[in-house]
This record gives sequence, structure tokens and C-alpha cells, in this order.
Amino acid sequence: MLLSLNRAGPVLACSEEMREKAKGLIRLGMLDFGWRLWHLQMLMCLTGLLQGDLCYGQRLVQIQEGPLYRVKGYPISISCDVSGFKGSPVQDFEFRVKKSNVDINIISTKEQDFAYAMYSNRIREKEIEIERLSGSSVLLRIKTLLEGDAGDIFCQTPNTDGGYLGSYEAQSKLNVIEDTLKASYSGSSSQSLSEGDPLQLECQVSSETYQHTHLSVSWFLHSGADENPRPIITLDKDLTVKLGAGFEDRYRAGLISMDKVEDTTFRLKMLQVQQSDQGNIYCKAIEWIQDPDRSWTQIAHKTSTACNVEVKQIVAPDAGSFSVYMKASKGPLQVGDALDIHCSVKAQSLPGHLFSVTWLKNQKSVAQIGPSGMLTVFDIYKERENAAEMRAVKTSRTDYLLTIRSARAEDQGQYQCEVWQEDMNDDGTFRRIQKQLSSPETVNITAKESDLTLVMMMEDAVTEGDTLQVSCSVSGSKGPLSVTWQHKKDSGDSFSDVISLTHEGVMKDIGTKYQSRHVQTLQSPAGNFTLEIGASATSDRGEYRCIVSEWTIQSNGEMTKANTQSQQKAILVHSVESQMTVTLKSRTTNVPINSSVELLCIVKGPKVSLAVRWMFQPPNSTVQTNILSIRHTGEIAWGADRRNYQLSIQTQPSATHLLLIVPQASKQQEGQYHCQVDAYQKNVQKAMKNSNPLAVTVKKPVSRMSLSKLKSRLETTVNTDAKIECSVLTTTTDTSRFTITWMIGSQMLLTMDLDAVVKFGPAAGLEMDQRIRMEVRQKQTFQLTVHQVRTSDSGQYRCEVEEWLQDPLGDWYSLRKMSGSTELVVKEKESKLHVKKENRMLNITDHQAGFTVDCDIDSQSSDKSTFEVTWFKVQEEGPVAIFTARRDGTLHSAIGDKQLVFGRPLATHYKLTVQQIQPTDVGQYYCRVEEWLPTADNWRKFVSDKSGELSVHVHTEGDPEKSIDWLITTLGITIPLICFLVLVIILLLTRKHKRNSDHKKKKAGLWAENHPLNAVSKVTSART
Repeated sequence: MLLSLNRAGPVLACSEEMREKAKGLIRLGMLDFGWRLWHLQMLMCLTGLLQGDLCYGQRLVQIQEGPLYRVKGYPISISCDVSGFKGSPVQDFEFRVKKSNVDINIISTKEQDFAYAMYSNRIREKEIEIERLSGSSVLLRIKTLLEGDAGDIFCQTPNTDGGYLGSYEAQSKLNVIEDTLKASYSGSSSQSLSEGDPLQLECQVSSETYQHTHLSVSWFLHSGADENPRPIITLDKDLTVKLGAGFEDRYRAGLISMDKVEDTTFRLKMLQVQQSDQGNIYCKAIEWIQDPDRSWTQIAHKTSTACNVEVKQIVAPDAGSFSVYMKASKGPLQVGDALDIHCSVKAQSLPGHLFSVTWLKNQKSVAQIGPSGMLTVFDIYKERENAAEMRAVKTSRTDYLLTIRSARAEDQGQYQCEVWQEDMNDDGTFRRIQKQLSSPETVNITAKESDLTLVMMMEDAVTEGDTLQVSCSVSGSKGPLSVTWQHKKDSGDSFSDVISLTHEGVMKDIGTKYQSRHVQTLQSPAGNFTLEIGASATSDRGEYRCIVSEWTIQSNGEMTKANTQSQQKAILVHSVESQMTVTLKSRTTNVPINSSVELLCIVKGPKVSLAVRWMFQPPNSTVQTNILSIRHTGEIAWGADRRNYQLSIQTQPSATHLLLIVPQASKQQEGQYHCQVDAYQKNVQKAMKNSNPLAVTVKKPVSRMSLSKLKSRLETTVNTDAKIECSVLTTTTDTSRFTITWMIGSQMLLTMDLDAVVKFGPAAGLEMDQRIRMEVRQKQTFQLTVHQVRTSDSGQYRCEVEEWLQDPLGDWYSLRKMSGSTELVVKEKESKLHVKKENRMLNITDHQAGFTVDCDIDSQSSDKSTFEVTWFKVQEEGPVAIFTARRDGTLHSAIGDKQLVFGRPLATHYKLTVQQIQPTDVGQYYCRVEEWLPTADNWRKFVSDKSGELSVHVHTEGDPEKSIDWLITTLGITIPLICFLVLVIILLLTRKHKRNSDHKKKKAGLWAENHPLNAVSKVTSART
């Protein structure tokens, strides 16, 4: 124990120390956890603030979810609200409708003139308005919905946020459907009843909308004392029953009910009408639809005509008296029907009263219930009572009922209830005190008709050309039967006879309209009659009546008509055209060239012979062409090349499929297709129908053509050949062809077609077309050559290349056109022609010697140059040509009386010698040289130059004046030449002297006064 305690002591102390440390650690942990939790809260707070700041202003506009289906002519309201906005708490709203990608403004809370014209009048008349539910929520209300209001409805809120963040509009689809709801009451317009009588009314309600809708039907009572109609009972859209105020107790007691009979009939039953039920009773139908938000919305309502119900009050008798009321079975009664006669006694302040009730017919007693309740049956009615055909009972303290289970013809007559008040004597007998009679009521009982019944059986509709068959099933007959068939086309017509069958089985009395037609009536062993009209026509539609008569044999052996029954029923005869539909379909309406196109013409309708025509209309054309025709007899006639088409026909039970295949489509086969179908019955055309048009697009392949780049500028000189190349680098196919057109400026120079035929354009002219040529180098390089270019040939030359491919029909079609251009600059050649220009003076004293005028050509422009040299003599009126050496070697002299000698010692040296000089030969002479260069097929004058002048002076003997003139002329030339030489020498000496003295001068000026020029002695030339 001690050891344990000693051992436990340290353990305990250690545990306490550890516990304190643990508490400290826990406190620190809690402090750290609290600190971290505070950080987390701060972080979440900051994050929330940040998110709140970011999220604030996330505007969201929401409109009532669509699609919405509403009925034309009824009101509609569409909600729209906005959230997450900044700015004014009252937001503006705008509504638009989008139809056919066009936005149309409807109404706005901000702008008065926001609406387009088609809505402005309705807004002014308050037909369309915005109802504000709050600052951020509105309703768009349209009081009378129009068909044109359908479309995408947009609700938009103008921005008040200072920036754009979020959504500012919302969209909902509105569909406007036709009003097909119907509600009608077909009973009598008024009924007169007494208190406690039953009332039954029926209302026909239907809707033919394609949408899924529910109907609710209510019966209303509108009495004179009520300002508004009061609901009696309602069968709601979910088939639950709701009662109007004041009718709940009677419903729970089973006195009021509403039943749905079949699909469209709603029947109101009131077993015991009350005085408060008097008034106009009608039914109201409401059509409901469930919107995408799962809420039910009323979209249409209709009210039937009313039945005016009069409820007569039963007057209570005076105190100490009583009154009697009788009511017999209503409606026409036949022999064998049940006859009920009710007697009711109303007593006032007659405690412990006893009554005896007697039913009277024509003032004779039928039966009596005594004051003790004992039944007494009188006379002939005893047997019927014993046979359980008749009984009389007391149904309540005041009500008595006489029932004849199977009425006879002798039961008809005037009935009354006779009631005696009786008291019981002390001896147990009864004594009569007072009597009351009810009002008399006449009961009519007719003889029960025969059991003959008819049921007409026929199809609701047949197709034109088919056999129309009507059957009349007969039952309950006891004798021979005859039948007469009648027909009327329209409701306003009267019936006319078709055919009759006598009770002897003879057909007769065929109607006038049916004389030439196959009409017969037959009777089966079971007694049923059948009418057959072969090859029915549309005029056979309408109502058919079957009149069946039952015959009996009289005592004299003659047959007499005992009973006749009839029944009628309508039948439709559809025309072949109305039953036939033609549809053209294809999955290959957009194909590349050379691909297959399949066009499927589907003909649905009655089984008739068909004639089919496939028609084609090219684009941008109104002309239709016939591809092929199939006659109703089976022959096929092709209007197009049958090699380009294939035809397949498949006959199915419900349709005929005609498949037209274009195996390899070309651009020529691009356009609209449709099929025309004619229906024949016995070779008579009954209908013609066109299918829908179907457009087929044949696409060209994508061109891969590319051209080489032309030089932007090409320079050349005149009389050379300019060549411009246009090369096709890549083509779409190896079979591509090209048309090439060369343009200069905006005019066509020449063009080459697909067959490489070249035609010149307006820009070529009559002269240029002889100098231009285009050739194909290699395969796809097209070279334009302009021979012997001229400066007028300069301009912008453009090469237009158009790629063509051949389609499956052999036609070429354009794929792509590309062009490149270059500028051609034609410059004149640089002239190198130069004629020696040395002016000379020639004094001639010997008249016999003559003189020569030389014409030396120093240089020429071309080695191929030829020259034409003309010598001129200068006279007062100007130069006059005296001799010409033409370039073709011919010589021409203009002086006929002078002997001139032409010489050409060298190819570039021409000379003309004038012999036997005369005084008239004095003057100046020179020559002019014209240089001609060759062209492609001719020569052209390139340039001209002239020589220096030769001045010729002729001396004659004894003419000193002329000698002096010659001397003066000589001196006039010599003296200036000597002066020129002296001046040159002086200038050279001066420059030499200046160079020698420049290095000796340092500060000397350059002025002439410091270094005067030395005078040069004047040179005087003597006349020679």
C-alpha cells in the first residue's frame, strides 16, 4: 500500500503538472484558433465587401418566360422586372417586338413618341399600356391581342449605372393563336317549373386548338334581384368541383350535380328547384394553358345563351285547410311506357289529420289509399293490380304515387286527385270532413310504334371515282320490307329519289340524275339494304336517306304499309385533286460540277393513273423546259438528252416515288425543278398538281490558277519589237483552257478565244493590227509582240486571263479571271547623223573649170541607214532645191538648162559638180541629208542634217569693181583672224608674267592701278 502510494504520488503530481501545461497549451491553441478565426472572418468580410462591390451593379432584366401562347382578341399581360441596378429606384422600361429580323418599338415609360405608327393609335386609346407594379417591376398590358402582335417581345431598361455591367434586356416569345373555343346551349329558351320540380340543362363546350389546354365549365344564375350573376357549380380545369355561395348544402344533399357526358357535353341537374332558382341560367367555358413557369393562365372564355327558368311557388293553404297538387309523367307516352301520377297534400294547422286519396280518370275511380293506409283498386284495374302492372303507395306523410308499369291506349284521359280529410270515430270508423280536388291533367298515350329500327352504315368519305356504298341495317321487322333511297347535296336542298326496291324485290324509280349511271340497291338475306353508286362524282356528296317500310297482309289479301322508318347520314366525296399531294425533295441541291443530283417526286393520293412531267427553269429566266414526260398510259417522251438523266419509278401502297437522277451535273442543269402530275380515271383527267419548286445549285470548283508577275515598266525605242509575256503558273486541272485579252488603257487590243482564234479590238486600228501579234509559247505562256513600235504605242498594257473548264455536257464555263499589267514606254532613237559643216568661199575666174559642192557624212544612226541628199542654192526668196539623189539610187535635177554632175566616191561622201559656170551661178550652196531607217515592211525617215555653205563668186574680165569686192571680202576675213591670234598671244604672255611675279608679292593689292596693263600694238591687216 505504501509503495503504491509512494509511486502514485509522483504520478499524481506529474499528472497535475501536465494538466496545467495542457491547459496552457489549450489556452494558447484557443487563442491561436481565435486569432486565425478572426483573420478568417476579416478575410471573408473583405472578400464579401469586394464581391459586393463587384457584384453591385450586375443589372439583370427578367421577362416572363416564354414561349407564351395567347388567343387573338383577348387581353394579355407580360411581366418584366429589373434588379441589381444603380441610380434611380424608379427604372424606365421599353418594350419592342422583333418580326422578320426587324425591331418594332411598342411602348416606353420614358419616351412618349417611342412607339412606331402601327402601335401609336392603340397606345393613345389605352389599348396598350404599361402598369407599374413597383419602381423595378412593370406589366405590359394589351387589352385586345392582334395576330400582328406575335413575335419576340423584348423588355429593355435604359442604363442608369454609369457603366455597362450585366444584362439590359430580356426576350420572350409570344405566339398568337386562333380562338377556337365554343360554348352553346341547345335546349329550350325558357322553362316553367313548380317548386320541387327537377331541372336538367346541357351545354356543349369544345376547343380545337393545337396547344395543350384545359377547360373549366361553370353554370351561372342571373336573377332579377342579383346585380351580378351567381355561380351555381363549376367543373374546374383539374376536374375538381366548386360550388357557388348558397348551393353547398343542396350539393351535399345530392340535389345539385354537374356531369360531363362524353367529351363535350356538360349537364347541370337540379332535382328540386326552389323559388330562388328563378332567372337566367347559362354556362361559361374558360380555356386555360400552362405557361413555362408552370402557372395556369386563362386565354379564352365563351358564354352560352341562357335558359329563362320560371319557378312557380306552391301557395300554402289557410289555417285549418289543405290543398292538393297532382303531377303526371311528362312527355309523349307510348303504349308500354310507365305512367306515374303524383298526389301531394299540403295541410296547414291540422294536427293529427288523416287523409284518403283517390286517383280519378275521367271522373272515375282508379285506386284509393284510405286514411288507414289500405289500398283499394276499382273495376278493371283489379286484374292489372293483381298482374303487378299497377300499384299505388304512400311515399311520404303528404305524398302519394300511382304507377301503371305498362300503360295501355285506354289509360289515356284526364286524371285528378281527390283527397278527403277524415277523422276517426270512437268505434274506429272514419268520417269525412272536407274534400279537395287537384287540378285536372290530361295524359296522352299513343300506340307504340313497331319494333322496326334502322341503322345506317357508311364511310364518312369516299374519293371521287370510287364506288359509293351505303348500307341500311334493319331489325325488328315482322313483314316484307321495301326501301327508297334519297339524296340531297346541300342542307338547303330537298331530298330527291335515287332508286327504290319494292317489297317484291323489284328495283324501280331510278332518279333522273342517275339514269345513265351504274346505280343499284340490293337486299341481303338478313334483311339489310345496300345502295351502290359506281364511279362516284363530287356531286354525290351530301346526305343520304334510307326509308324502309314494313308491309302487312290485310284480310282481303292486299298488302298495306304498316310502319315506316327512316334514317339519314351525310357522306363526303373528295375530289381526286383534294386528296392528291405532290412533293419534291432532294438531299443533293447544292453539289459541285460533275456530281450526282437526285430529285424525288412523291405523289400521295388515291389509286389513279398518273401522268408526270419533269420541268426545269434556268436561273434568271421565266421559260420552263420539259425534261421528260410520262403519259398515264406508260409512254415516256424525252424533251432533253436522255443520256444526261436517269429515271426510277417505285409504286408503294401509300405513295408513288419518281426519282430523277442527274448523274453528272453541269452548270446548264442549275436552276429550279418541279414535277407536274396529272391524275386520270378511265382516261379522263381528274386533277393536275404541281410540286413545290426545288432549286439546284451546281458549284464551280475553286480555281487554283495563278499568273506570273509582269514587269511594271518596259522601255524600248522606236522601230524595235516590244514583247510582253503573260504566263500561267498554276492551273486548276490539266484540261484547263484560257482566253487571253490584251488591253491598252480601257480599250481592247486583241483577244484569243478557247480555240486560239485571235480577234483584234478597237484599240488595234487598221494600221496597228498589222504590227501586233500574239503567240503561245510553251503551253501556258502568251506573248504579245508589237513590231516596229512607235511612241504612240506607249501606254498601260493589261493581260486578262480567264480560266475555263469543260462540264460533263461538253460546255465550257468560266472559272476565274485574273490580270496583270505593265507600262510600255517607247522612246525615239538617239540621232547620230552628222554632216560636215564647213563654210567655204570660192572665187572662180575660169569659167570653164566649174565648182563642186561636197556633202560629207561624218556619222550615221544605224548601219542599215540609207540617205537621200538634196542640194540647195540660196536665193532671195529662200533656198531652192537644184538636185536630189534619192535613197533608191534615182537622181532628179531641178535645173534643166544646166549640166550637173553627181558623184559618190564613198558611201558617206556625196558631191555635186556644176560645170560651165555662168554669172548667174554666184551664190551660196549647201546640201541636206535625210537618214532613213528600215521598218518591218517599209522605210521611214528618221532624221535630217545639212552641210555648211559654199559661197561661190565668179570673176569676169574688165570688172574692177568685182575685183575690189573680192579683195574687200578677202580682207574682211583675214584681218579679224590676225586680230584674234594677237589677242591669244597677249593673254598667254600676261598669264606667264603673273605667275612669275606672284611669289614676290606678299602685301601687294590686286588692283589694276598697282599693276597697269601694257598696251598692245594694234594690228592692221592689208587687203589682199
